[in-house]
Amino acid sequence: MPHLLFIAPEDLNEAVLAAAAYEAALAAVPGATATIICAPETRDLYRAAPRLASLRTWDASDGFAPWLTLAWSKARTPFDLVVDLRNAPASYAVRAKRRIRRRSSRLLRHRLEDFAALFGDERLAPRLWLDDAAREAAAAVASDGPLLVLAPGAESASKTWPGERFAAVARRLVGGAGPLSGARVIALGEAERTRPVAASLDADGVPALDAAGKLDLLASAALLERATLLIANANPLMQIGAAMGAPTLGLFGPTDERVFGPTGPRSRALRGRAYEEIMALEHAGLDARPLMDDLSVDAVEAAALELLHAGGLS
Repeated sequence: MPHLLFIAPEDLNEAVLAAAAYEAALAAVPGATATIICAPETRDLYRAAPRLASLRTWDASDGFAPWLTLAWSKARTPFDLVVDLRNAPASYAVRAKRRIRRRSSRLLRHRLEDFAALFGDERLAPRLWLDDAAREAAAAVASDGPLLVLAPGAESASKTWPGERFAAVARRLVGGAGPLSGARVIALGEAERTRPVAASLDADGVPALDAAGKLDLLASAALLERATLLIANANPLMQIGAAMGAPTLGLFGPTDERVFGPTGPRSRALRGRAYEEIMALEHAGLDARPLMDDLSVDAVEAAALELLHAGGLS
């Protein structure tokens, strides 16, 4: 039986997008099973991947030994295809009939387009694969009905829209005569970001669940598949929501949405200040923390309403 090796990107945002590249790799070797190698923190994204024979984790601290073990296991029968999206030099220890390796591009384009170019397919679209455990975990925190998910986390303060503004938008959408009146509100991500948002909403009589630590990445994907709307900073949950088909509003500052914007027809990237202007401020050494402050609550609410109405919400 044909067998392929898929080496996923280490970056979590890219690992979500690479789900599309994995399916392209399967299509390139009909009937193949797959071994996937990924970073430990991205393992849950791939645990339910189709035609998966083996899922292994690796980071630089593991050294060269895991590659030698894999190479020995395939010494007599090389992989039919190796797809390396991490450009790991150690992967050359593994024999392959054909290799596809990530190449740097001089073009300013979305990361998904980079992956698509490797396979000559412009139609790649990421979609994560769920298992029963993920669906059950999601069902435990979200019943049927409208669901507003907030993902206020980010990798740095400069990429974070203020938590109080997330809460303000949620109050407008779900309170009183808002378009999502009565919707369940869930704050998803890191506790230091989700806890203040949920507490602010609760204090104003808008029940909100702080789901930090309650769901792994795949259960988060199952939850986001149910979402009526996701509002997120430019973070992996934004990518996951878009991949699961949730109406996704991504809020951007010093991240280029042309490269990492949410994908799909039910997604939109929104920013206040232009990306080039923000980067000029950072290069000048000015304080990066308020770089998303000019993205107003009014603008986010308006964009959210447009997404909801585009999805058929009256």
